[in-house]
Amino acid sequence: MFEIPQKIEYIIEKLTQNGHKAYIVGGCVRDILLGKTPDDYDVTTSATPQEIITIFDKTIPTGIKHGTVTVMIENTPVEVTTFRTESGYADNRHPSSVNFVTDIKDDLSRRDFTVNAMAYNRNDGLIDCFGGKADLENKILRTVGDSETRFREDALRILRLFRFASTLGFKIEENTLSSALECAYLLKNVSRERIFTELKKAVMGENFEVFSELLLCGGLEFLGINKIPNFEKIKNFRENLNLCLYMSLDSKSLENLKPSNREREFFTTFERLSKFPKPQEKSDIKEMLNVSNPVILKDFFDYMGWDKTSLEEIIDNNEPYKISHLDIDGRTLTELGFKGEKIGEILEHLRQVVVNNPQKNKKDLLLKEIP
Repeated sequence: MFEIPQKIEYIIEKLTQNGHKAYIVGGCVRDILLGKTPDDYDVTTSATPQEIITIFDKTIPTGIKHGTVTVMIENTPVEVTTFRTESGYADNRHPSSVNFVTDIKDDLSRRDFTVNAMAYNRNDGLIDCFGGKADLENKILRTVGDSETRFREDALRILRLFRFASTLGFKIEENTLSSALECAYLLKNVSRERIFTELKKAVMGENFEVFSELLLCGGLEFLGINKIPNFEKIKNFRENLNLCLYMSLDSKSLENLKPSNREREFFTTFERLSKFPKPQEKSDIKEMLNVSNPVILKDFFDYMGWDKTSLEEIIDNNEPYKISHLDIDGRTLTELGFKGEKIGEILEHLRQVVVNNPQKNKKDLLLKEIP
């Protein structure tokens, strides 16, 4: 079952040959047991960061304070982290103290959920100290050790819990759920960017309804997120991240989460389009295109459940609807003696002409349409 990429095996074997224990750990082990191909592999080892640097030819001290060294194997970066325990967590997010240890069990005991607290190598097989494999088989999410302690250590684990429940389709164990909801107020200590990252992953899951629990307890009210979205509608557009986000958030909530420019553009354009009545003519669709773009407007038509035949005809036939599509520009009007705002007014008039009569989008015909 455990087919590990050759580059990862090489790292483990090299560490082992130098007298250290080494395993793949965490999410990659979970995914392999679920029959999935991991996106990446993390390696944990008894070797100290300095020993890792000594053993491998090319390394980057990525997070050496916390025991993480990036090993470069044929231009492929692999994070290798020393077995460690953690304590402190004064900010409910980051440990104030990290101690390197030599026992893999001590390292696994600091992890968030049992399904993420397993390790593997070819010699020792699966290291599963907390029943993670059984929880995978039973599709249960539970913390390693005391739930409240885990969430108070790192509040981001609360969102990770709901994200895994959504994407894996797992149930949350009763005590784990109760503690997560009780500690939800600590989420305000997590960076908005990290919260948004987890929400974007979660909204694509088949079981996004699980977030109702967090919303109902007011866990995300500090972001302005307090409505229960239409989960069934979200599922109909699972492949469209921005559309799923639109159905989960309002513009104020989005701004609180520090969106990218592309995400912000999608939201503002959708809100602009929502003010248009259902189009009756091609010209109506062209006015909607004028304030958006073909990709977003297709998404909007899908969201509204409208037929896209006329929209696709406009796009496929390159029918004009923007000033930039006109076979005439401001320079031509300037040469004709027009100035300032008058040029913009004429171009907008000509745009409306070709919206209704695409065949008139020729310079000689447009010149005749100048009022």
